[in-house]
Amino acid sequence: MRTRTRRLLVVGTMVGGAVAAGQVANRTLAGRILGVTDDDLDPLYVLPDDVEHHDVASHDGGTVHVIERGAGRPLVLLHGVTLHAEVWAPLLHLLADRFRVLAVDVRGHGRSQVGDDGVGRMAAAHDLVTLLEHLDLRGAVLVGHSMGGMIIGEACTRHPDVVAERVAGLVLMNTAVSGLVPRASLPAVRAARERANARVSAGRGLPRLVGDNNRSLIATRAAFGARPSGAAVEQARRMGREVDLQYYIPLWADLLDYDGEAGLEAFDGPALVLVGSLDRLTPPAKARRLAAHLGDAELHVIGAAGHQLLQERPREVSALIRQLTDRLDRSGLVEAAG
Repeated sequence: MRTRTRRLLVVGTMVGGAVAAGQVANRTLAGRILGVTDDDLDPLYVLPDDVEHHDVASHDGGTVHVIERGAGRPLVLLHGVTLHAEVWAPLLHLLADRFRVLAVDVRGHGRSQVGDDGVGRMAAAHDLVTLLEHLDLRGAVLVGHSMGGMIIGEACTRHPDVVAERVAGLVLMNTAVSGLVPRASLPAVRAARERANARVSAGRGLPRLVGDNNRSLIATRAAFGARPSGAAVEQARRMGREVDLQYYIPLWADLLDYDGEAGLEAFDGPALVLVGSLDRLTPPAKARRLAAHLGDAELHVIGAAGHQLLQERPREVSALIRQLTDRLDRSGLVEAAG
C-alpha cells in the first residue's frame, strides 16, 4: 500500500510539473505574441472618433447595429464568426474619404439584438436585405469576411431581386462557396447543430472555445499569417470572448453545411476574391473554387497573410476595393448613391 501511495505521489508530482511547465510555456509564447507591434497598423485598430451608430429593426423583432462613417458609394462590411463590426476599424479609417462605410454587427455578435429566428447565416442574410432597403442603399459593394461572405452568398441565393437592384459588386475574403465538410458528414453535422440549438433553447451551457487566457490567445494567433501585430490578435481574442455563450457553438455549426454556389453563379457583377497564402481555415484552394463560381471575379492571393486579412493587410484590401469601384465607375454599371 505504501509503495502504491509513493507511486501515486510521484505520478502526481510529474503531472503537476508538466502542467506548470506548460503554463510557463504558454505564458512565454503569449508574451511574445503580444510583444509584436506595428507602428503603421496599430493605430488603425481603434475606431475613429467620428463614427455614427445606428440600430435598424430586423424582420423578426431584433435589431441590427451598424457603425457608419463617410459618404459616397455604400460599402457594407460583414465580419466573420465571433468577431464584430469594430474589427473593420482599419477600413473605416482608410476608405471613408470616398465611401459611405457601414460595418454591421451580425446577429449574435456585438450590439445587435437577436430576434425570433435566432442566429445563423439565413437570418443574417435577411438582416442584410433589411439594411439595404431601410437605408435605401444603391450601387452598394458588399464586403464579407469568412462567415460574412457566406451571409452574402445566402442573400444572393434567397433575395436575388434585392441584390440585383441594390448591389453593384462583391468582395469576398477568406471564405468559401461550399464544401467546408465532406458531403457524407452533412447529416451528422446537421444533427449536431440541432442538438446544440436544443441545449441553447433549454438554457443549458455550451463550451466556449475562446476565453480570457493564454491558451485562447495562442489559439487565436493560429488564424493569422506571418508576424501579426499583438494588438490585432488580442482584438480578435477579445471579440470572441464577448460572444454570448448561448450563441457560440450554434454560430459555428451553422456554417458547416453552407452551399452558395447557385446564388453566386447568378450574381451579375464584378467581384474580388481575396485570401491569404497562409490561411489555414479557408485556404487558397477554397478561394479558387469560390472565384470559379462567379462570372466576373478577380482572385488575389496575398502572400504571408492568414485568415484575418481585414486586420493583417487592410491597406492592400482597401487599395483593391478602390480598384474595383474605379472599374464600376468607369463601366457605368450603376449610379452610385449614398
